[in-house]
Amino acid sequence: MSISIKTSESLDLLVGKAFDLNRSFDRAVSIMQNKWCMPNAANIIHHNLAHLFPLLADLISGFKDSWNLTTVYPETHKDDRDYANLLNMMTVLLEEVLDYYEMIKMVYKIAEEEGDLNVMTMLVDFMNKLTIVVSQVYTLKDKAEQMPTDWDKFDNHISQWGINGVELGD
Repeated sequence: MSISIKTSESLDLLVGKAFDLNRSFDRAVSIMQNKWCMPNAANIIHHNLAHLFPLLADLISGFKDSWNLTTVYPETHKDDRDYANLLNMMTVLLEEVLDYYEMIKMVYKIAEEEGDLNVMTMLVDFMNKLTIVVSQVYTLKDKAEQMPTDWDKFDNHISQWGINGVELGD
């Protein structure tokens, strides 16, 4: 086998966490759209960040497919959270994205222990992609800190902040 069972199972956890992040960002988008009347922010975050996480999961499952391994999809969490303001929301989303980055580092260590150099190489590229996303979520959090309840101002200016997701390539 070219990828150990332990590494393969750890990759499945990364897939699950990506779908959890999709759920978290979709919930935030729903609140922005329907409670705070922020159509621009909802649209940008939905299409450029929330939709990105399942595509990131697909990168991992596609990698496993290359090695003739199936992907197990863990359950995602129910998300009925509410947020007091933008700062609260963006702080939570940033923490979740940073947790994902830490998970990737843990899977990298598992792959290293298991001698799965191919997975380690893939994860370095994956971490580089996620770093771009982390930067964008930091921007959202910083802007939310400046205007936690000024939803119109946030909504009107978000298109200027470079919240573009990341190119995944082939």
